[in-house]
Amino acid sequence: MMEFPKKNIINDWLDENGSPEIEKLVEKNTAIAHKIYEMLQKRGLKAADLARLLNKKPSEISKWLTGTHTFTTKTITKIETVLGEDIIYIEPQKEYVYFKVAVNKEIEEDTLFEKSEVFTNGFEIDKKAS
Repeated sequence: MMEFPKKNIINDWLDENGSPEIEKLVEKNTAIAHKIYEMLQKRGLKAADLARLLNKKPSEISKWLTGTHTFTTKTITKIETVLGEDIIYIEPQKEYVYFKVAVNKEIEEDTLFEKSEVFTNGFEIDKKAS
């Protein structure tokens, strides 16, 4: 007997109504839901446990885990907090340090030292790039 692929309501809807933006949104929501599911499995937890931890109804968590829910950053942060792991990792912003540097008695304005160590010995400044 030939088996037909299961109908996926999201894929069917995207085929009929989707746009690249909506398709990307669904892809991201599905990836977030999958990551949450993996985090729960890793901890030996179920959706009902997450519902209890977040003070939500189990049906709401089930909806989240289907990938059809659009997650807010507030919701993601709450989940990350109760599970103790980031769902989405954002690289920290770089910290820049600006100095006025005298080179051969001429002032160079706003010299940028990114990820470097600056050493000073009296009036001489040496830059060690990392």
